[in-house]
Amino acid sequence: MKRLLPVLGALVLVAAVLAVVVWQRSDTVAAPLPPPGDVVLQYADGSPLWRSGEPETPLVKQVTKELATSASMTVGQLREVGGATVVTTIDPKAQSGALEVIRTASAGQPASLRYSITAVDPNTGAVTAYAPGTDPAADYAGGVLKEPGQAFFPFNVVAALQSGKTLDSTYDGRSPRVFGQVSISDEAGCGERCTVREALRKSGNVVMYDLVANDTGIRPVVTAAHQAGVPESVDLDGTKTKLLVGDGDGLPNAGVSLGASEARMRPLDLAAAYATFAAEGTQHKAHFITRVTNAGGNLVYRAVDPAKPAFDQDPARSKDIANQVTGALRDGGACGADAACLNGEWRAGVSDREQVAHAWTVGYTPRASVAVFVGGDRAAAPAVDKDGRAVVGSGLPNEMWRAMQEKLTP
Repeated sequence: MKRLLPVLGALVLVAAVLAVVVWQRSDTVAAPLPPPGDVVLQYADGSPLWRSGEPETPLVKQVTKELATSASMTVGQLREVGGATVVTTIDPKAQSGALEVIRTASAGQPASLRYSITAVDPNTGAVTAYAPGTDPAADYAGGVLKEPGQAFFPFNVVAALQSGKTLDSTYDGRSPRVFGQVSISDEAGCGERCTVREALRKSGNVVMYDLVANDTGIRPVVTAAHQAGVPESVDLDGTKTKLLVGDGDGLPNAGVSLGASEARMRPLDLAAAYATFAAEGTQHKAHFITRVTNAGGNLVYRAVDPAKPAFDQDPARSKDIANQVTGALRDGGACGADAACLNGEWRAGVSDREQVAHAWTVGYTPRASVAVFVGGDRAAAPAVDKDGRAVVGSGLPNEMWRAMQEKLTP
């Protein structure tokens, strides 16, 4: 028996060594992954919005794009680990309201017209409604770049206030006026001593161009737009496109002050930027996702709100600038006593009102910032309504904006 003990001890030692070697082998079979599961998108209230395998609408594509860029996750990756639930910021009541407004407004109108309604919560940056139009293959809320026209004017005013100008600073608003080799005209009827306040309310192109070209300069205006929330660049069909730039990605020309071609942006960007004015100068990043949980219900991503004063490092100064712009827009009464908004349009290179390419109403209340876009289906195609009249901001877009506000009323 004594002679067997050393042998048994040696066998035990060999068995232990073999066990360690087998445990360390690289080809050891790993624990099986869970079977692929569905990725479900939900509205903000938890009701179903979309499930993986269903056709992807423009709204779903915006959500999944944000999922990849902000959360570093793809639908495919989430399916491979058993699935996930993505809670979006989209409010079902606001979304259905926006879709209904577009359906009602487009009834009987020319098939060539395109529409979108985008709503952003000023208090959080949450995109609460995203209705990109009647064509399911096109995204006229976040998939196109359009000249904002007069809807760009608040950024000019911010730059002016930052430079020490006031809303009561005066300029020669007589139309037309020639600046170098550029002739600028408008229908504001603003007169020889037109204040910045009047030019903002009356869509005074002459004053706005003069203000930027001869006083504030172009760079501060571009900066003001970015401070408000217009992104440096956007992803359009997988292509990164810089905003508010000119040739060679340099500064745009002074035409940016009129919301011209070098000021092009998405309707989504305008809604997000105007939300900063509604939030009294606090900028919240526009976003579509609130949180993501895995198949086990564990939180794997939550949106973080990087709120910051937009127009000045001093929150009080930023608030004052935003509120001055809001006061001027609200006094204009373009969208009712409680709302601040601008109507505008962009013409296809001519002054004839029958050649309006697209039109806007962009505005806000403390509850929501809403951008309404109506335009032709091509860049230079005129936007004409069912009666053969040019679509202007104070017409169909304004009617849609007001109808959307009724949908948003608690």
